[in-house]
Amino acid sequence: MDYRKSVLRHIIFLLKNDLFLFVAFGGAIFAGVYFNWDKILKTKSDVFCIKKIEFDGNERVSDILLLKTSGLRYKSNILAPSLETVKKRLENIAWIRSVVVQRRLPDKIYVMVSERIPIAILQLRHKLYLVDVDGKILENDGIGSFSNLPIVIGEGAEKEASRFLNCIEKFPRLRKQLVFAIRIGKRRWNMKINRGITVKLPEKGLTNAMRILEEISDSNGFFNEDISIIDLRMLDRVIITKAPREDGKLTNVNEKK
Repeated sequence: MDYRKSVLRHIIFLLKNDLFLFVAFGGAIFAGVYFNWDKILKTKSDVFCIKKIEFDGNERVSDILLLKTSGLRYKSNILAPSLETVKKRLENIAWIRSVVVQRRLPDKIYVMVSERIPIAILQLRHKLYLVDVDGKILENDGIGSFSNLPIVIGEGAEKEASRFLNCIEKFPRLRKQLVFAIRIGKRRWNMKINRGITVKLPEKGLTNAMRILEEISDSNGFFNEDISIIDLRMLDRVIITKAPREDGKLTNVNEKK
């Protein structure tokens, strides 16, 4: 029994001493790195230099533009670049929504890019742009490949486009008839639907107005008649204006409650 206790005490003694040596050794390394960091960054070494820069997730933005904007340089010290600075530089590119930058020692920088996805085409001051879900206006290059997107018009339309489109997507029949939507006075929307009909939507209660419009189109077939305007700005009534007749005279305004 005494022999076993002696062996156990010996093992504990060794573990304690090994732990002390390990902590001391690690502390020495940390101190050496801390007090010589500037020298380490300036050291040219084949081990800790950038040999690979990998971009992932980018489709619209080229690797060449990403590399140029990032400020990263091949064969430079991999510990030198500020990853946060690289991230901010890349996120200044309009098409990029977010970026993750990682060092993968000993010699690789990995960059994961999340690009913006256009949801609409914005017509503003006689020019066309793409707009994403955050209301970010993108460059107008390559709009042709997004010709299937809905068109929104007017100042401030980009900021409210996502909310408007999310609402109309709940009404597939209306979505199919939408030609374009116009932001009026930064307060509300008008939309142009098939057959040239203008629909005036309210500032509030957009979903209810869409529901009423869909009910009208289904039950009464108004969208197949010679209608010029459907006014839904007052939710307790629907005001319908018919298109001019062939003799140039306007027909009477019909009011439906």
